[in-house]
Amino acid sequence: MFNLNLIDKIRISELNLTDKYLKVKEFISEYYWIAGIPFFIFAIIGVMESKEDIKQNKTLTYGMVYGSTSIYKKYSKRNYKYEFYNNGKKYTGTSTAYSSKNIRNGNFYKVEFSDKNPEHSRMIFESEYERKIGTNKKDKVTDTIFVLKGGKFKNEMKDLIEKYEFKTDSIKN
Repeated sequence: MFNLNLIDKIRISELNLTDKYLKVKEFISEYYWIAGIPFFIFAIIGVMESKEDIKQNKTLTYGMVYGSTSIYKKYSKRNYKYEFYNNGKKYTGTSTAYSSKNIRNGNFYKVEFSDKNPEHSRMIFESEYERKIGTNKKDKVTDTIFVLKGGKFKNEMKDLIEKYEFKTDSIKN
């Protein structure tokens, strides 16, 4: 008759556990991507809701870039981190743009955000702006405005042209 001692029984149960472990591991490695589908769908729905919220409740302000990370390659798109203020409260966000030497920490750009939920926002990298801080005689901040960067040069050139512009009736033949 077939009689197994305790050590042999333990070895057989270990082999059964190992076989079961290998089968589970094989199953997971073959079908792990299925577990990611709900997360992917949830992320897409979240992005679509955010875009729709911004579209329906859009408000514009200006925000400052404070960091960036590469998405895939060094010269590919980047995620730019930014901050902006709405009603005295600070909000942060990330927006994607192609890598550019012109987009640096401390630069200001327009930010579109939802008036109902300012957490839904995106930065628009089309034009860079300069922050101008107005102060009174006691150096107390009275106003902050944002001017299109390069606009200063444009205004100076306009002033020079107006200064040296000839009046047609002042020229004699």
